[in-house]
Amino acid sequence: MRRHFFLRKMVPVMVALLLVAIGFPRMDVATGGPAARERLVILFTHDLHSYFLPQRVAVPDGPPVERGGYAKLLSLIRENREGDRTLLVDAGDFSMGTLFHTTFMTEAAELRLMAAMGYDVMTLGNHDFDFHTDGLAKALRKARAAEKKLPVMVASNVVFSPDGKGDGNLKEAFREYPVVPYAVIERRGVRIGLFGILGKDAQIDTPFAKPVTFSDPVETSKQMVDLLKNKEKTDLIVCLSHTGTAKVKKHSEDEALARAVPEIDVIISGHTHTTLSNPIVIGKTLIVSAGSYGAYLGRLAVDYEKGAGVTLAGYELKPVTSKIPDDPDLARQIARYEKDVDKEYLAAYNSRLDQVVAESAFDMETLDYAHAHPGETGIGDLITDAFRYAVEKAEGARYEHIDIALQPLGNIRDSFLKGPITVADLFRTLSLGLGTDGSPGYPLVAYYTTGKELKDLLEVETTIGNLKNDAHLQFSGVNFSFNPHRVPFDRVTSIQVRNAKGVYEPVVPEKLYRICMNYYTAQMVNYVRNASYGLLSVTPRDREGRPVADTRQGIIDADALVPGVQEIKEWVALAAYMKSFPDTDGNGIPDIPAKYRQPEGRFSPSPSWNPIRLIAGGNGITYGAIGILILLHIVGIVLIGFVVRLIRRRIKTAKGH
Repeated sequence: MRRHFFLRKMVPVMVALLLVAIGFPRMDVATGGPAARERLVILFTHDLHSYFLPQRVAVPDGPPVERGGYAKLLSLIRENREGDRTLLVDAGDFSMGTLFHTTFMTEAAELRLMAAMGYDVMTLGNHDFDFHTDGLAKALRKARAAEKKLPVMVASNVVFSPDGKGDGNLKEAFREYPVVPYAVIERRGVRIGLFGILGKDAQIDTPFAKPVTFSDPVETSKQMVDLLKNKEKTDLIVCLSHTGTAKVKKHSEDEALARAVPEIDVIISGHTHTTLSNPIVIGKTLIVSAGSYGAYLGRLAVDYEKGAGVTLAGYELKPVTSKIPDDPDLARQIARYEKDVDKEYLAAYNSRLDQVVAESAFDMETLDYAHAHPGETGIGDLITDAFRYAVEKAEGARYEHIDIALQPLGNIRDSFLKGPITVADLFRTLSLGLGTDGSPGYPLVAYYTTGKELKDLLEVETTIGNLKNDAHLQFSGVNFSFNPHRVPFDRVTSIQVRNAKGVYEPVVPEKLYRICMNYYTAQMVNYVRNASYGLLSVTPRDREGRPVADTRQGIIDADALVPGVQEIKEWVALAAYMKSFPDTDGNGIPDIPAKYRQPEGRFSPSPSWNPIRLIAGGNGITYGAIGILILLHIVGIVLIGFVVRLIRRRIKTAKGH
């Protein structure tokens, strides 16, 4: 009897312990609701950029390693799920980065794979608008038609035009998907509110979203928090922020967001591709980032306690390595998309995804290095030289000399490591955009500008690049130096331009120079004016010097005998240039010349505090600054004289008494 009594007493206890061990929700005895304290796990990614397959990544002091790949990422996601306490989210830029994104409008491969991977909620990044409003609308509709269950899409600060002209199709696609301002998901009795925003820097990088605009991310976040707290009665608030953090705190938008909207519990921080080994903690807000391209899966564990809010319980960035097995079903789906890319996109260029174009005997600078040490790079020299080469070959007898080619650092998306270089590698390096022909890849554009405006353009590198790292420029055909101690926007001190005979000669302010760049960069001309507060101006011109209102007029035509404009995609220009290299080792594959191992020395700082060098050859900005300083000096002298006279008068008055 005692034995049976003991078993009757112990079995309920053992069952309770077993239920806790396997993750059964704990219940509050008094209310019958969820326990007052609950563990939640948020798995997160951002900036995946269509990197379906693993990529070789350079590491310090060792050979390259393999990172990423959706089939491996899915295996890692499954390994780290903790039952019904888990939420899987993404903070935007899920597309635009590899050849797979060429199926964005026709297959919506990114959204369909993320649905298969079990993402709960995601938001849009700036590059998800690169296919313009109609392109994004097509992807949303294709995903909805092809999949029964899709990730919830939250986009809180997208603003459509009042009349619907130009973006009505996307607005309707938002309704059909649907894309919503916020979502509420329950995990183990805890109500989690999620919303998604596009930050101010990311908004600058969406020239092809027009006429769609974006509201202020901070003000929108305040509105979302108010709705989620007071209307939806959520317990925890997560912001999927395509905004980012920065080393310079005053430029770190998500940190500013956390201070301005302290009610946000967690910010999943995308856009800047930051890898945070530990969360940034501001007040009660946790800011987390997992790098880019699916190299890591972020895992954030938090404890929610009713009345006390959220506390950090664990954080880890889990590397997606070659040792992780592929999920076989997802791997087969990706293989089908590979065939689609070869057939639907690359066939037009007589290319294949795995086709070897050239090889390198050395590693070129990584993007991490280039962004940490802004300035000229070997890969930037290679790309801009390729632009000049491709235009000359395409125009043939019609060729008009390209004086200068340029490329923003932010448009260079990858680099080349030692070994064979495939079509996939080339495209990944210059992967952005959509041409005016509706085909993926930015085309090359050329227009004219004056020597004076050329100096303004070079000031983008000396000044604006320090404000926005992606704006740092790479050049071909120009040598210049600058003094970083001079007044901002007037730091370039000497310019030499390469003429048609290959000789460098001093720039002539009134002369017209032909400049080549990609279509995106041509669209960002107004950004130069805005970022310099109207102090700098670059006007695209035709060969007669007349302003060009539509930069599409400058798109290079690769074949004038064929009706319409046959665009030269920037990645195709790079491929053509690489194919022209000699085969130095006799294996039948062109070799990248050693001169691209490091920068050639096309521009460099010449720092000096010499008063003459600080103002010599200055433009109106420098002399205006000098004038203001002189005026302030005069005002200061006058004020001092006034104060001295006032003091003397009071002293005399005091003596009179």
